[in-house]
Amino acid sequence: MEEDLMSLMPGQPAAADRGLFVIPSGPGRDQLRRKYRAFGDAIARVWSATVGSDVAMYREGFHIDTEQVSIDTADGVTVMRTIDVSICELLSPAERNRYQGLWSSDPDGRVVRGLLLIRNSEVHRHAPINVDTDRLVSGFGDCAWRVFPQWKAYAELPAEVRRLEPRQSRDPHDRYQDSVAGRLVIETLLDAMRFFDRCDPSLTRRDDDSDIARFPLREFIQHTYECRHPYWPRAAEYNDLLLDGMTLMPPIGRTRQIRRTVLLSDTTLYMGLTDLGHHSESFVESADQIAWDIAGGYPYTAVTTAGDVIDVAERDRVLICGETPLSETDLADTVGNESAATDDREVTNEWIRTWWTKQLGDAYRYGAHRRPKM
Repeated sequence: MEEDLMSLMPGQPAAADRGLFVIPSGPGRDQLRRKYRAFGDAIARVWSATVGSDVAMYREGFHIDTEQVSIDTADGVTVMRTIDVSICELLSPAERNRYQGLWSSDPDGRVVRGLLLIRNSEVHRHAPINVDTDRLVSGFGDCAWRVFPQWKAYAELPAEVRRLEPRQSRDPHDRYQDSVAGRLVIETLLDAMRFFDRCDPSLTRRDDDSDIARFPLREFIQHTYECRHPYWPRAAEYNDLLLDGMTLMPPIGRTRQIRRTVLLSDTTLYMGLTDLGHHSESFVESADQIAWDIAGGYPYTAVTTAGDVIDVAERDRVLICGETPLSETDLADTVGNESAATDDREVTNEWIRTWWTKQLGDAYRYGAHRRPKM
């Protein structure tokens, strides 16, 4: 049967494509094919556990039990390590060296190497690693809650796990820190799945449409974007794509009135009010984005300490208030007023910086303030 290439994701090889390596035929290859399948099944169990975690509500907050996620994840990384070792054993010495080089040069390979720290903790140390989750989404029935487990920071791992034994490689520790820590558990497992599929796609179990069997993972509770396939963009990548798209669209509202300047490292932020007709809402935007908006025809004004309302223009991406650069203009809520009242609330500059940073990490939040519902 011909491969249905239209069903594959960008960058995803078909079963007939030559991968990074060719695993020689024989019993070892047959066993490796089974392990590929077992790894996909293990990832599916981890995914299912994210709606099977016990969640209890108390007056002081939520209690979330992610033990089942941790158990299924431990099984998954154990299968992952078996695949990793098998590939090394089945390749020729030269190919083995090239494969092991991907543990540091390939982003997915770095994840595989970093997850080895978790596997070693489960197999060789008496220090189980639990996962964190600081986010919940509510649903209905059997999917009443959806949790989002993520890996702990390296410094938060048990001391026994971080201890380096004599002649033990530091590499898994470093790779955990730079490629695993703080990330969603499911995404790191999908990274590993993608890595092995790229190594030899002919070993991957596939559905009739030639895509990887069991993927994309089932959408339990509809909310914002989640990566559910080894070749889908990861959440951070998708967020950046969504942010880029939103910055190309003009803000919603009649006009935006700039009232305040806040500096964040090398970025100049402006805060003010968006006129939505029947009411106004606060906004925070970067100087570069405001210049782009104005160049596209969207109107901005600025309110000075004297109460003057002046049109803002852009010249070669520099914002101009009248004949003065906006950066040199004394805005109404900026000079000598670190916590000026805006939109009937007392808002500190640090709060504005935090708000902006959160928006960059959540395109949906940014879109809600840039293009609010009228």
